[in-house]
Amino acid sequence: MQISASDQVAAWLCALPPEGKHRVRMSLRALAKGQGDIKALQGPLEGFNRLRIGGRRIIYRQVASDRILLEYANTRDVIYELFERILAQRSVDG
Repeated sequence: MQISASDQVAAWLCALPPEGKHRVRMSLRALAKGQGDIKALQGPLEGFNRLRIGGRRIIYRQVASDRILLEYANTRDVIYELFERILAQRSVDG
């Protein structure tokens, strides 16, 4: 499975401390195998999934049978609200 990341996710990952980066990378390797703490989202985020890594979350979607796109990453306390705003803005912009 190929995993690609949005610019936001790439920048977020670069900003993590070394131990955090290691945990995220291990979780992404598991995700590529269809493993990990994965949950399908509902409501306004239907069609997306989340990967839980401790207090961090990555929202992603499968864009092809062999490709995952990491859309947004942040801490659990803010990720869903912020990503909903981003989606709303995308629909307004075009």
